[in-house]
Amino acid sequence: MPAPFRLPIKLRTSINSRHIAIALCVWWDLRVSAERGLAEAADLFKVLGNESRLRLLRLLGESPATVGRLSEATGMSQPLVSQHLRTLRQSGLVTSERHGKEVAYQVADLHVTHVIADALVHVQEPER
Repeated sequence: MPAPFRLPIKLRTSINSRHIAIALCVWWDLRVSAERGLAEAADLFKVLGNESRLRLLRLLGESPATVGRLSEATGMSQPLVSQHLRTLRQSGLVTSERHGKEVAYQVADLHVTHVIADALVHVQEPER
């Protein structure tokens, strides 16, 4: 049976219960922070769980667009595109900018485009 691992004398004497407590607090804070984000991540996936909204986000990831352009590109009616854009805007996934009478929409955060791209790669992987 191998001998138990022992820290060098210098290190053994410098680590005390305060250091361990600090390390445990940091670990717990990181764990709790990750847990806090789970509800928000679930809400994000609910919004992303619609094929039409994914299609709109893919198009907006390429370049900003108006409702009319998105409607033409997707074949969806303008009211339906507007409804999806409202949902995406309320969830913070897209932003809008008015240019005269038109409103251009764009992806608010490129992380979302990466999530969608990764999901598409995942579902297109060959089965094992």
